[in-house]
Amino acid sequence: MEQQELRDWEARCIQEEPPACRAGCPLNVDARAFSQAMAVDDLSLARTILEKNMPLAGITARLCEAPCEQYCLRRDLGGPVAVGGLERVCVRLAPIRGKMLRLPPRSKRVMVTGSGPSSLTVAFDLAKKGYPVTILHREPGPGSWLRGLSASALPGQALEEELRRLQGLGVEFQSVPQLNAALFTSGDAHYAGQDDVLAADLLAMLQRPDRKTFALPEPGCFTGGLTPGDHPFRFITDVSQGREAAVSIDRFLQGASLTAGRVELRHGKTALFTQTRDFVFLKRVEPVDSAGYSREEAVLEAGRCFDCQCLECVRHCIYLAEFGAYPKTYARRVYNNSAIVKGIHQTNRFINTCSLCRQCERLCPHDFSMADLCLEARQLMVRENRMPPSAHWFALEEMRSAGTEGALILHAPGKTASRWILFPGCQLAGIRPDQSLHLYDRLRELEPETGFWLDCCAAPAHWAGRVEEFSEILARLEDLWSTMGRPTVVMACSTCLKIFREHLPQVETESVWTVLAGQTVSPFTPRPALALSDPCTSRDDEKTRNAVRTLLGAMGQPLAPLAMSGELTECCGFGGLMDSANPGLARKVATARVAQSPADMLTYCAMCRDQLAKTGKPVLHLLDLLFPVCAHPATEPPASISKRREGRRRLKAEVLARHSPADISPQSPWETLRLIISEPVAALLEERRILEDDIRRVLFQAKEQGRHFAHGEDGRKVAAARLGEVTFWVEYREEREAFHINRAWSHRMLIGGGGT
Repeated sequence: MEQQELRDWEARCIQEEPPACRAGCPLNVDARAFSQAMAVDDLSLARTILEKNMPLAGITARLCEAPCEQYCLRRDLGGPVAVGGLERVCVRLAPIRGKMLRLPPRSKRVMVTGSGPSSLTVAFDLAKKGYPVTILHREPGPGSWLRGLSASALPGQALEEELRRLQGLGVEFQSVPQLNAALFTSGDAHYAGQDDVLAADLLAMLQRPDRKTFALPEPGCFTGGLTPGDHPFRFITDVSQGREAAVSIDRFLQGASLTAGRVELRHGKTALFTQTRDFVFLKRVEPVDSAGYSREEAVLEAGRCFDCQCLECVRHCIYLAEFGAYPKTYARRVYNNSAIVKGIHQTNRFINTCSLCRQCERLCPHDFSMADLCLEARQLMVRENRMPPSAHWFALEEMRSAGTEGALILHAPGKTASRWILFPGCQLAGIRPDQSLHLYDRLRELEPETGFWLDCCAAPAHWAGRVEEFSEILARLEDLWSTMGRPTVVMACSTCLKIFREHLPQVETESVWTVLAGQTVSPFTPRPALALSDPCTSRDDEKTRNAVRTLLGAMGQPLAPLAMSGELTECCGFGGLMDSANPGLARKVATARVAQSPADMLTYCAMCRDQLAKTGKPVLHLLDLLFPVCAHPATEPPASISKRREGRRRLKAEVLARHSPADISPQSPWETLRLIISEPVAALLEERRILEDDIRRVLFQAKEQGRHFAHGEDGRKVAAARLGEVTFWVEYREEREAFHINRAWSHRMLIGGGGT
């Protein structure tokens, strides 16, 4: 990934955009963070947040007219959060912060004529940057019209306290009889605040300031405080103008452009999206005392804040939430990970865990796709030989097995051509072999010239980023399809259908559910309402999703509500090889999915069925409803990896027995070995991705070669064999004609032989 590509990815994520309240604050005060601090009664933190961006908080927080409130998303759900009132109670009750930090002194001096809010802000901002500042003011003292305010609006001690803080920053105050043009000459830069009473000759000099930089035509001269007295946001606008003028003065004194790269006021505009449909109406808390909120009332009112965030994808994706950040941050991590030449690639696990389901893309207002980001990263890792061998190894081996020893393609019995050909997919074939045969028989009733095709669509290779292997398998699949006369491929797996449609568009495909939706349904006794979980690979396939619902409607099967369904459906934890790269997180994903409804679940993806069933939730496959003669109970445990391998092998044999018995391959000698495996050991084998077939091969080889280790005096033995890239070890005991398996493990290390 190049730097510009990273920037493009980062720009799509709007999480770091300011909330509307902050975008509506001319001082950029983080009203969201401030309200959150107030909501937990942390007044000290709340004041710290105010003072980070607010000049002279003891004055400004008391007089701010809170223009941010007009942009608050709570406004139509009980009224905007009373940020202004919360600011006042905060500065009233929270202790003032310690001594303010000031940058090292600078040599150039700034003269400020007038001492209204804009002038005090200019002095505050520039003094903090190290400039010596002198404020010229009239009697009775600095503050101009602020001194005429009532004590309830601005207590005298609050004004004096902030003036002392200015002096602590090195600001000097100088009393003059009047603020006239003669004063507007000294200093390296000069500011005149028109929110004070200025002499006529000085006002005449302050014409035509630039409305963005507040610079006058004369170099080094600036003015602000131009807000009319009847303006609804007079005070805070004057303060904002003082801040903008201070930015310009600082740039002028450093010889920089007044406009280049300058951040303009947003006036409430932000790209941040916050979903409010789930928030309830909550009326604004009104203070009992006319003096303002009590501490308790302030906590309640601050608690009405939505804490506006986008995070739409993170809220709904266990994977994105698990790694503690959001897409913009993740894009940077992926970029940094690919830039590492030597060292630990700490983002590999994150990259390989994504289910590639694209729900985030649907939820994101800017279509940020973690699927594309992670898939491209996987492809790069494979291309540069940096993909950990263990990340997707087992899933790829299963894919290769399904495409070789488990593969089969033929026409219907007695037919030499096929108009349709059923492609059940390797997972349905392994998990539900009997139902796959019933489905085939049903299709042959509708179209006698229906062939049968057992294979894998190569989704694991695609998900693993193995572009070359994926392309090679697709080419093989296309050749096989062509040799069968290019029939319509009827698919029972939404993943297979998606792969073919996106990567083999020349192959005509149809979902088995759209084929069956228009057909007569056998008599059926509906079950209690079921929550239908659409496979994530059907997200863009509205036709198939509707066909499933049409079919269920014709059967009279009621459905329970499930919020995240249809195009917003959630992954079961298998897609994108999540279950291979991060099985623990895959369980969390499945658990979160089934928790979304108290009803039993229903799906039309074999792997979704088994992944969700791992949680203990009753889950049915649609075929359990269509073919009750071979239905599996909703509480049936998921098929183990060994059972899936065995199921594909059995399905192939049964199809051949019906269609072409002469082509049935004889059983391999190792397949006849009988194993005794306890439930705890079976669970261990499942966790370690060790097939019973692998164990049989190891034991057969040990028996043939007479090579094993004696392990203790109780008859235990240990045998090992390297099968492909992996060495398997098995601890066992022989019992008559069977092998009692104690445990097994595997590794990829090569152990060299010793010399003579």
